[in-house]
Amino acid sequence: MTTGQVLSLKIAQPKMMTFESETIETAIQKQPVSHVDVNEQGIIGNDVGLKAHHGGVDKAVFFMGEETFYTLNRLTQSNFTYDGTGVYGENIVVSHFDERNVCIGDRFQLGSCEFEVSQPRRPCSRLSKNTGVATMKEVIFEQGLTGWYVRVIKAGSIKQGDQVILKARPYPQWTIANLNHWLALDTIAVAELTPLLDCDILAEAFKAAVRKRLNGESGKVKG
Repeated sequence: MTTGQVLSLKIAQPKMMTFESETIETAIQKQPVSHVDVNEQGIIGNDVGLKAHHGGVDKAVFFMGEETFYTLNRLTQSNFTYDGTGVYGENIVVSHFDERNVCIGDRFQLGSCEFEVSQPRRPCSRLSKNTGVATMKEVIFEQGLTGWYVRVIKAGSIKQGDQVILKARPYPQWTIANLNHWLALDTIAVAELTPLLDCDILAEAFKAAVRKRLNGESGKVKG
């Protein structure tokens, strides 16, 4: 099976932060740590600010790929790194895997933990606020460079440098990139989106976005 490596681990607790003239509670600026312990709710010591849209068992841990950082830098003329303070709210940054080769239902082993990919992240305006790039949310949405959420199948611990081992892939056709592309299309991708509603592994929150898109609403996240 394909393997990668854990490049960075990050955690944070929510705090009040001011971006320009707006003050919000957020944990987006996660701080690097050398190792983490994980339970069914996610990484111990980590939390989220906007609980209506983040956190819970289907969004227990947020992953991004190393390559996505480089691509977003190129698209937005930025110079963000994956090994410092969290740029996109990322918990775990990995090598080898990204939106193009991670699929819904993938099972990954990291350290003594096992995770199941549950959905792409839905980009919001906090990504633009934290990066200071006004178009960041739109670039992430339009290019499908969202990262992905997982649920915890087996609790345990992870340290920086651990292997990322792909253990199972039940839905190779449903890459994170594909799902993001189908939501972003001007023309509704009925044939591609409809089967997702019958996938038990796909998180209900993302199914709600699929239903809205099939009903003719934009797939873009507001706010």
